[in-house]
Amino acid sequence: AARGEARIVSHSSGARHMVKGIEEKYLGAGGDLGGDGASMFFGGARWIRYGQTKLANAVFTQALHERLKAEGSAVKAVCAAPGLAATNLQVTTASDGGFGDAWIMKMSQSAEDGTMPLLQCCIGQAQSGEFLEPSRGMWGKPAVVTKRSAKEVEVAATTLLWQMSEKACGEWKL
Repeated sequence: AARGEARIVSHSSGARHMVKGIEEKYLGAGGDLGGDGASMFFGGARWIRYGQTKLANAVFTQALHERLKAEGSAVKAVCAAPGLAATNLQVTTASDGGFGDAWIMKMSQSAEDGTMPLLQCCIGQAQSGEFLEPSRGMWGKPAVVTKRSAKEVEVAATTLLWQMSEKACGEWKL
């Protein structure tokens, strides 16, 4: 990154693919968001909420990128996902339905390798609006995702997320 270059970096996850799209009920304060069902593979509520937050980070980054570009700003908005990495997220959630020592973790990359897409967004050659994750989805060298899902970039999703963000935090002047 060039000296003095400003970036806003969001952290997402492959969990963004676990949900069908942004749902307004997950963007408000409080409320009943489906309980605490723990199953990741069978629609456990906590994993749906996690997927919603990670999709929201990707959608927010896209919305921010579009608004910064429209204002002629040089600030970059970028997003990254670590892939499947052996971090404390899995260890601390093992007793509550996380991966822990599950078979899938045998395919994980190290926590250090998982940081690489995020690090590339922070100090690498990332361009505004880009999303970086491991080249093979769950592992591999950081790569720009060239085909984003519609739910990450559609105008309805970016508009809803921006409106709900301003409702929660106040209007943002770029």
